[in-house]
Amino acid sequence: MRERILITGPGGRVGKEIVPLLREHYALRLLDAAPLKSIQLMGDDEFVQADIRDLDAIRRACDGVTAMVHLAAISDEDDFHTRLLPVNLEGVYNAFEAARQAGLKKVVFTSTGQTVLYYPKGEWVTPDMPARPWTVYACTKMFGEALARHYSDKHGMSMIVIRLCWFQAYDSELLRKPGDVQREWCSPRDFVQLLVKSLQTDIPFDVFFGVSNNTGRFWDISNAQKLLGYEPVDDAAKVLESAKT
Repeated sequence: MRERILITGPGGRVGKEIVPLLREHYALRLLDAAPLKSIQLMGDDEFVQADIRDLDAIRRACDGVTAMVHLAAISDEDDFHTRLLPVNLEGVYNAFEAARQAGLKKVVFTSTGQTVLYYPKGEWVTPDMPARPWTVYACTKMFGEALARHYSDKHGMSMIVIRLCWFQAYDSELLRKPGDVQREWCSPRDFVQLLVKSLQTDIPFDVFFGVSNNTGRFWDISNAQKLLGYEPVDDAAKVLESAKT
């Protein structure tokens, strides 16, 4: 039997692109608050319908898996009290605590490149520089990053933070517009490569930028290259050029 991992929030914009690629590496248990409309269950997939605010349900979903990839989140355009607070703060606590109670030793937390987006455009930014969050959403992700560090230090879990940058599918119209997205893009296969290598490492804690090897990229991936062997294969400029031919 294949190793099974739990993915929270797979029905979102990111999940529907990466689930088919992750199937090549792991058996998947997909947990979402609503039935999956954008993903068809295949092979040894399992689906659990549960709210990320329900700690007991998340704890039960952790049985029989070896690791968790925590994608579930609400974006930056939603109300703080009714949306961001219960999902991005209470929800991430529930996910990490459920993993701890179930004895999982590995969690990969998807944060955001917006945590450092107030640095001037073009300034070289490394993961160890102080956060300069662009949105309240990014501030909620900083709570998740701090909580990941806490669970690593206090509970001995391997907690990996990926600051996912401007994730878009290969056929995205946004990707075809000049500007920041072409420097900040993270492709589906590069994100999945980073996820898989993060799941395979025994590093106690670290923060990595989830970004492709784009022309003009100003986010530093050298720690991911050194510690994980991450070698992004996509460059937005080259992908767009090849699409024209």
